[in-house]
Amino acid sequence: MEKVKVFIINLERSEDRKNFMQEQIQKLFTCNPNLKDLLEFEFFRAIDGSKNEHLKFKSHSPWWCQLVLGRELSDSEKSCFASHYSLWKKCQELNSPIIILEDDIIFSDELLNNSNIIEKLLNSNYEYIRLHYSFDKKIYQINNNFFKSFENISSTLGYFLHPSAAIKFTNKAKYWFKPVDDYMDMYYYNKIQNIIYKPFLLNLNHVETTITQRKKKLNIPSKIIRKITRFYFLTLRFIFTKKYH
Repeated sequence: MEKVKVFIINLERSEDRKNFMQEQIQKLFTCNPNLKDLLEFEFFRAIDGSKNEHLKFKSHSPWWCQLVLGRELSDSEKSCFASHYSLWKKCQELNSPIIILEDDIIFSDELLNNSNIIEKLLNSNYEYIRLHYSFDKKIYQINNNFFKSFENISSTLGYFLHPSAAIKFTNKAKYWFKPVDDYMDMYYYNKIQNIIYKPFLLNLNHVETTITQRKKKLNIPSKIIRKITRFYFLTLRFIFTKKYH
């Protein structure tokens, strides 16, 4: 079986995080040596907002995007979106499933102690599988380790991605009007079911985040437009959920 490429998003200046992840990989292969034949890790140089690298993607952020969210995405949020977006494109180029990780994760005991998990992911026929989420909301068991969510559960800590899902994510991400994890939660918009593997394969390493937000007080027209767009997306969500629930 061909190895699954695992891309770790890492800012070039975050050497401490890179070193920590290298230790995590070594630990993973020590605890579960069979995974050496299944996984190939590669560090992906993250788009760095502090160097204005996100400006290469400025066509994705027209002025009206801030009306949907109620504020403008911060430079670090745009950079985070750009990093994931670039890897969705990479998945399409490779034309094979990949795993995308951020550099603030810890491999869970579930992954450390089980060698058949990668095969489970590949044979599941799901095009997008979350390996962790932030908010503990209602989920529905599909079978064994796979669950479905219709809630905003957040987090881009790590996920399995098939090229078919990568195409859908990029096609609907012409404009970036929400942080990337919120956008990926919008199954009713991007038409990608929110599938979760449990027990989680990853845990969060509690380090200081590199992502900041911009807060801005809304004027009355902006509030009205935001309410209209919110109603639109709620309607989409209702229709899609009723169809696939």
